[in-house]
Amino acid sequence: MNLTWLIFVFKSLKNSTSFGLKFKKCYFSPIKPESIINKNLPNKKPRFDNKWNNILGRTGPNSHSHVIAFDQLSSGKPVTASIINDVLAYCNITITDQELKYLLNTPSFVLMDLKNKNITKQILKDKLGIPHAKERIPGIYIFTHLSSGRKYVGSSGELALRLNGYINLTHRESGLLIPLLKKEKLKNFSLHVFPFLGNYRKGWEIVLEQYYLLDPNYTLNTIKVANKPSGSNAKSLYMYNRDMSILYYSSTQQIDFIRKFSIHHTTFTKHLNNATYYLGKYIFSRQPVLTAKVKDLNNWDLSSMLGKDRIKFNINKPLSLAKAVVLTDANNTNNTRMLASLGKCIKYLRYKGLPANETTLIKYINSGKNYHGYFCKFV
Repeated sequence: MNLTWLIFVFKSLKNSTSFGLKFKKCYFSPIKPESIINKNLPNKKPRFDNKWNNILGRTGPNSHSHVIAFDQLSSGKPVTASIINDVLAYCNITITDQELKYLLNTPSFVLMDLKNKNITKQILKDKLGIPHAKERIPGIYIFTHLSSGRKYVGSSGELALRLNGYINLTHRESGLLIPLLKKEKLKNFSLHVFPFLGNYRKGWEIVLEQYYLLDPNYTLNTIKVANKPSGSNAKSLYMYNRDMSILYYSSTQQIDFIRKFSIHHTTFTKHLNNATYYLGKYIFSRQPVLTAKVKDLNNWDLSSMLGKDRIKFNINKPLSLAKAVVLTDANNTNNTRMLASLGKCIKYLRYKGLPANETTLIKYINSGKNYHGYFCKFV
């Protein structure tokens, strides 16, 4: 088959009706998808709007979902469909005020007496079916600690299976709810279930869960964003001052604290797990403090502040171990890097293939000369 024949076949296919239809349905076609997609057909790949990139911090201001949720909780304002859409923009779930009102009026049932496991399981079976049934009922559930009033909300695409795990206490121990369930037993809790039995749109259980997560009474939830944008095991982390009245930084990833602020992972983990004070001034926590004032610092300013605090905290240590260092490219003075200590600077230079050591580098710092193409000075 020669090239001329292949070109002829391709042109014939291109001009045919069936090929034209398939081409126009291509996901990357310049034709607007609204004009070609039959909305009644299932399993269509969703289009993410521009806000999705902004929510993940890829473009625009730093507006991560957990920050938006935290700000809403701190504001004390009513939760609207618009706020929920902003928080859930990372997964392109949107809802109108009318749809939100409909969801809030979803028929539900409450179990106040959970102490008899067999009776509880039978009621759930009658209303939700058995776990792993062919027909799986999605929805949300709310556990309330009867003596304190503290609440926990969760969602599932298969309520029967999820709730069966809670009743049997077979879920992995994590967060605040499951340890409390194991300690105080089911008799000290009530269970409120919202099953979607009639009209249902995919993602509605996430919307309803997010609505309740933005209620400050749900203090047994450690994550304030439904379906967690950083993965199912992601946990929000916060850095406060000692009395937790000021929030300096938050992230869903521990690696952000390590890379951006040169906090050693062992040091971070130790202070987080023991609730001890980093540099005598800061505390790391997984719990959001709604009364804390958010400190408006960019990463450079916060890194500089921590560098100064390290100097004060390590006053009895050698200067080189405590003081932050600025490294500037002698050939391009705009190329500047700040490192938490002289040791970090030496490590970086050795990575570049240079035979750096503490004595030599201090000598060059004091003389103001460049060391193999780098100017180095203490902050």
